[in-house]
Amino acid sequence: MKKYDHIRIRPKGILLVIIIVTSVFFVHISLVKSTYGLTRYFNCITRAANNNDAVTLKNVESCYYKVFQGARDADADGHKLK
Repeated sequence: MKKYDHIRIRPKGILLVIIIVTSVFFVHISLVKSTYGLTRYFNCITRAANNNDAVTLKNVESCYYKVFQGARDADADGHKLK
């Protein structure tokens, strides 16, 4: 008798592992994409503050509209304005 003869791979188990790995993959992608946008936004604000020696509301708004394009045409919930 070999060392691993008593271990059997069940089709339901393989399917469950595939579903879990796929779910984790898609959640990871969605979080990384959101984080990337925020990183670009904060970097823009930092550059503006370093250039002007201060952070103004105008700098913050211009970075927001520059990084999150389409924000001017959406309401607070992200729905497109008519």
